[in-house]
Amino acid sequence: MAFSLSKVFGIFGAGSNARPTSTVGIDIGSASVKVVEIEETEKALQLRTYGELQLGPYDGKALGEAVLLQNQKRIEAVVDVMREAEVHTSHGALAMPLSSSFMTVVPVVLGADEDIENRIPVEARKYVPLPLTDVTLDWTELPPIGQENEKIKEVMLAAIENRALAEYQQLLSGVRMTGEPAEIEAFSLVRALWKRSDTTLAIIDIGASTSKLYIVRGGMLERLHRVASGGALITKRLAELLQISFEDAENLKRASTQSDEHQREVYQAMVSAVEGPLLEFKRIINQYEARIGSPIGRVAFSGGVAASAQFLSYGRDTIGLPAEIGNPFDKVAYPAFMEDTLSNIAPTFAVSFGAALRLFQ
Repeated sequence: MAFSLSKVFGIFGAGSNARPTSTVGIDIGSASVKVVEIEETEKALQLRTYGELQLGPYDGKALGEAVLLQNQKRIEAVVDVMREAEVHTSHGALAMPLSSSFMTVVPVVLGADEDIENRIPVEARKYVPLPLTDVTLDWTELPPIGQENEKIKEVMLAAIENRALAEYQQLLSGVRMTGEPAEIEAFSLVRALWKRSDTTLAIIDIGASTSKLYIVRGGMLERLHRVASGGALITKRLAELLQISFEDAENLKRASTQSDEHQREVYQAMVSAVEGPLLEFKRIINQYEARIGSPIGRVAFSGGVAASAQFLSYGRDTIGLPAEIGNPFDKVAYPAFMEDTLSNIAPTFAVSFGAALRLFQ
């Protein structure tokens, strides 16, 4: 299964040739930082610890607010969450935010006997919004669908700004970790939620500031789409509805249940923020199904919003497909008493879990 692109993600070298027995996956989102530590034992992979810290206070903002931190503040946040979670390993795997990269699927038309590799820089200039000298570029050819034109190839194109790569390299050094090459969060998420029994998988990830759709076939990411709307907008709308502070609205949103006195307002705020992205994702999924001639095998929801009590039934109804909450913790062993807790937090920690899992796959 192909989850990453070697040139883009091979920049960060591992610190040792000997494979460690544990690693921590680090996911720095727009509103929080999450870590998951996995340990390999003789019997199975085991969950060792996990933790999350909100990033708003590191920028003088409220809990739940999306922020853009300076790198030193990011380092401080990662150090803090690892200390509070009691992470023991010094081996880390970093999932870079999709916002720090440019990814898209592009058609490449080949002439007679033309090598696709020679065409990539030419095509990349049409799509990448920065000079190619300012980015690290990589690509992978996607498998054909049916009897398609052999002269037209589809390519997943990825470009990361060199400045961003340098910042994340500095971050790993700042938290004194060696580790796996960094990768874009999309690949971490696919690794976390893809199952061996899957043929096709649609992942709908509702983050703090962005909602994303990933379509995977045969273990390979083939489509992605993002919409600038997510959990932070839900909190903002809820604060406006109830005339309360952003932080109070965030706490109310997180604690809301089906029987809560404000569940109607929470539901109304959620619908106003995610209905548009979900309907757009439904359209893209329908188009993809029509192209491949078969339905998507499985749909999984991820991200902090997916963990809320009212989301799953609404999400299913809106996209018009059977769907489930993605649970990456199914891939590791953990104490039985943690079952309910891990099921509740699974959507929030899928990216950090997938980053940690990279060492063992």
